Amino acid sequence: MRFWPGVMILRRVFLIVFTLLIFALAVKAMADTLELIGAEQPVAQGEVVQIVLKGATDGSEVMGFWQGKTLEFFRIDEDNYGSLVGIDLKLAPGTYPLKVEVSSPGNSPLLTRRTTVKVVDKDYGVQRLTLPKKMVTLDPATLERVKKEGAKFSRLWYKQNPRRYWRGNFVRPVPGKLNTPFGLRRILNGEPRSSHSGVDLRAAEGEPIRAVNHGKVVLVGDFYFHGKAVVLDHGWGLYSMYFHLSQLNVSKGDFVGKNAVIGLAGSTGRATGPHLHWGVRLGGARVDPFALLRVTSG
Repeated sequence: MRFWPGVMILRRVFLIVFTLLIFALAVKAMADTLELIGAEQPVAQGEVVQIVLKGATDGSEVMGFWQGKTLEFFRIDEDNYGSLVGIDLKLAPGTYPLKVEVSSPGNSPLLTRRTTVKVVDKDYGVQRLTLPKKMVTLDPATLERVKKEGAKFSRLWYKQNPRRYWRGNFVRPVPGKLNTPFGLRRILNGEPRSSHSGVDLRAAEGEPIRAVNHGKVVLVGDFYFHGKAVVLDHGWGLYSMYFHLSQLNVSKGDFVGKNAVIGLAGSTGRATGPHLHWGVRLGGARVDPFALLRVTSG
């Protein structure tokens, strides 16, 4: 069948208009169902909260913004996207805005959802320790070493790897009981010091220490305070730390799987006996490692 040029043009116009109409209806349908949940209840300092975006269509690009940082979202199931948000141990109590933008692949944002996260104070208690004077009051050379070592760690926390290595739930690095909980305000030899930003777990000398999820080794070495230590990058600004090891089984740049043995427990660095110090950073925030276990256990 032969069509005149004018008819062909009308057909093309019709197809374009029809496509745009279907697209507009799809966007409206998503706008009607799009919902941001997970921040309804107050969240304590040091906690991890999962924000869930409900109703985004398959193939949508979802991006969040919190405390000047980008939040990456992963697909939970057919209708939901999720993101992990870390509440720093010392973030001042208050109400903070969180924004999420949803777009089709390659397009500018189509829809925006906003919520707030109410952060409340949490008293983690006080720990008083008596240590050898040389481990608390440092000579100038040691102080300079500690500053340089600290800078190596600090440079990591605000690097946000665009790749996500972690999958599913996080696991404990060692089965031992909790010795020292997260968040304790420490007083060493009578002097106030920084709060405990990880947890200390019981571990016998030489006991295997396992990766809490898939990740890449980004820092490994022997440090004054932390002793033999490993840091894993799990992607999207999520890091885990393992301190006071007696043996290192990995090298910088290695990729490790969940439950892989990355070293052996020990008492190197500033430690009074064999144990594991396990820490987590999420988007630069110091968070309770057990909070990460809780929020990913479902």
